Amino acid sequence: MQSLGFAFAIEPVLRKLYRDRTEYQERLKCHMEYFNTQPYFATFILGAVMRQEEDRATGKDRGRDVSGLKTALMAPLGALGDSFFWGALKPFAAIVAVAAGMLGSWWAPLLYLVLFNLWHVSLRIGLLIWGYRSGGDAVSLLAIYNFTKMARLFKIISLTVLGSILGMMPFWRPEFRLEYPVSEVFIVVSCMALTFGLIGILRRGGSPIKLMLGLAIICLALAYAGVIR
Repeated sequence: MQSLGFAFAIEPVLRKLYRDRTEYQERLKCHMEYFNTQPYFATFILGAVMRQEEDRATGKDRGRDVSGLKTALMAPLGALGDSFFWGALKPFAAIVAVAAGMLGSWWAPLLYLVLFNLWHVSLRIGLLIWGYRSGGDAVSLLAIYNFTKMARLFKIISLTVLGSILGMMPFWRPEFRLEYPVSEVFIVVSCMALTFGLIGILRRGGSPIKLMLGLAIICLALAYAGVIR
């Protein structure tokens, strides 16, 4: 699914390394085989394959199994990348931007773009460089970038900001108020309890996607029942 893009990205390197056209075409065709991983983590594999092809072309190791390296890395890095980028970083950037938007900041959409792109673009560049330097050593990659720890931190911050958003309910416009009179203290305490409860579920291995979907379903149910509007 991503083989064409991978071949397009590495083609300039192959053209420079393999002056013989037949060998160049053979290596390019090799990279048209099946390849699919998390798009941003693909740069690490791209850097590693560049190093492997360079060693192969210069005669350091003509027997390098480049296809095997790609096959070995694409599945685990795909799972790790999905968890970090789609399950942690993007929700974090979105929730922070929503909080800024609710405060009336016109630049809230730009904040989302800055937060998300600053992380993913810089990581894609860093992963490309480290993939080339390490030759595809995923263990050293995880030692430098603790993606699991960073993902957990982003999720905790997201839930904390979400709790703060819920705690601001008394100050929202009338169309977002509860239909029944409730003290502001009760709302704030309830929202804090909900936030800490979500964090507790998350720390015990709960799925952030399921938590978000659950909150959305609860809000829709309350709106349908006439509790909120």
